[in-house]
Amino acid sequence: MDKFRISINTGLKLVVWGIPLGLTLRLIQMNLFFDFDTGFYTGPGAALAWLGLLLPAAMAGAGAWCFHKNAGAFMPRDRGMARGPGIFAGFSGGVLLVMGLYMLRDHLSRAATGFAEFETAVNPGLHLSLCVLCLVLGALHCFLAVCLCAGRDPFKKAPLLYLPGVAWGMAQLVAVYVFYARSSSTVENLYSLISSGLMLLALFYLSAALSGAGEPRALMRLYIFGGLSAVLTIPYDLSNIVLALRGTTYFGELPAIYALGRLSVCMFLLSFILSVYRTGVDKGLDGAVTAKGEGA
Repeated sequence: MDKFRISINTGLKLVVWGIPLGLTLRLIQMNLFFDFDTGFYTGPGAALAWLGLLLPAAMAGAGAWCFHKNAGAFMPRDRGMARGPGIFAGFSGGVLLVMGLYMLRDHLSRAATGFAEFETAVNPGLHLSLCVLCLVLGALHCFLAVCLCAGRDPFKKAPLLYLPGVAWGMAQLVAVYVFYARSSSTVENLYSLISSGLMLLALFYLSAALSGAGEPRALMRLYIFGGLSAVLTIPYDLSNIVLALRGTTYFGELPAIYALGRLSVCMFLLSFILSVYRTGVDKGLDGAVTAKGEGA
């Protein structure tokens, strides 16, 4: 029987498997064991909520350990940018542009009528900052989609091009902390806050990797924080979008368009991470820690 191989490939499998597991557990818990009127769990809902949060996080944590143990296998992406993430960049760009325009309309509506759909509208500075960053990052992702599909790497001439992504990550973390992490459920608040913080870190290391500054180490950290972000953000935001489509809401949840924006960015991050395994990982060194242990 083959021994468990501590490799980047194994870590990626743990992350990918953790996403549907977390989504399934959360959908069961929210549909069967959650009171949307009070925001409290019913029956075994509390235990199921903690399980849905901690089990996928533990799988991603084990994946992060695999990435860290094989840090020497990460290398500069000498073969350029992969084309695969171009589709997700385009999808994310379109969603962010819609989100930015929606937030702008909401700001103008509040100025004219006093009514606003986004809670962030009561803080015009934060609301408009996030609005502008959504538009800028959306346009950037659309540009990246074109470049990636054409096989071009725009970061060779503009290494700091992805800094708006980091700024967007900071703005969305502040917005979540101030306005949306107010559910009656501790698990719901942890989902929104921790996923936002991990996404910010993943965006920071994505920007560092694309700029070429310490790329191998930046890629390793992108894998760690991007994987942890994916297993929390995708189940949380996707399940909330499904609930919103059914017309079911609860106090403290993110607006559906906001959740869709976060989800699209996280999917782009995950697609980039998976594609980089072909261009930024030395397959001969991946799993070398396990191989050395077997030969001892």
